[in-house]
Amino acid sequence: MSTCFHLDVHPRMTPIVCNKATPFGIVLLIIFGMVSIAGLLGNGFIIVVNSHSWLQSKKLVPCDLLLTCLSIFRFFMQCAALLSQYIYVRFSVDYMCSFIRKGIALAWLYFNMTNFAGTTCLTVFYCVKVTTFAHPLFLWLKSRIDRLVPRMLVMSLTFSVPPVVGFWKRKTSCWLTRNLTTNTSHTNAHEEFPFILNPLQFSFNAINFSICLTASILLIVSLWRHTRNLKRSGIGTKDLSTQAHIEVIKQLMFFLFFYILYFVAMIIALDDFLEYGTIERLISDTVLSSYPFAHSINLIRTNPKLKGVCARILSSRERCS
Repeated sequence: MSTCFHLDVHPRMTPIVCNKATPFGIVLLIIFGMVSIAGLLGNGFIIVVNSHSWLQSKKLVPCDLLLTCLSIFRFFMQCAALLSQYIYVRFSVDYMCSFIRKGIALAWLYFNMTNFAGTTCLTVFYCVKVTTFAHPLFLWLKSRIDRLVPRMLVMSLTFSVPPVVGFWKRKTSCWLTRNLTTNTSHTNAHEEFPFILNPLQFSFNAINFSICLTASILLIVSLWRHTRNLKRSGIGTKDLSTQAHIEVIKQLMFFLFFYILYFVAMIIALDDFLEYGTIERLISDTVLSSYPFAHSINLIRTNPKLKGVCARILSSRERCS
């Protein structure tokens, strides 16, 4: 999903729409659509299961609350990305100047910010709950993290607004400047504004990325130390506890890989480094959609309740077939 609305395509990049579509571009569009729909299904599954539990028990534990809110952010973000790509492919450049596209891009940008902040909250929550560091800060957070979860979510929703507003104002200024300079080609205009990422937006993303990365590394280090201590105490690698720790470490490494790719692709999208409507940009957008899908599957696999519900659904379908 792009947050830029150009009317032309850079001559050195390959377009994917209209009469200039290439087989590779069509394949990329199909992959993008499949990944986005899979992300919608995965995050929708988390929302439905946790909402059903909330309706039954009239309460949600902090972990389920974080998972549900994060899945809601990602669900709407994926909807905006799919809708933008569909309308762009369907109506081509006419859509690029429409008010609808700008509204969809703004919605995607906001839910992208909340998704980024929500991921940080969830990683910090897991880190504080699982790690055994004796630092006073960790001890203080351990006793209060459950009560802090609602505040963290409210802060995520609130602090995501200023970067979006700042980006929108700066982007609007860029559009007006391009429109007033009628004799300037699109290529020159693009070179004149190569990076228009709002400083507040970059700071928001960089802070969340740093906190999430630090919490993930601390979590991996804590689990690795615990696994090493289990081995030293005479417990082999075939022990269930040891295998569980190793599996969690693998899942965290898997998460970090996609998370770093997502961060790089997001900076590319927001900086307008690649033109919208090109194969190069579609690859970046596919990476953006891959992370919410991959992480949702990872969360379902590692959450006992979600994994149990998924297993029951699959087993019931096998019996019916």
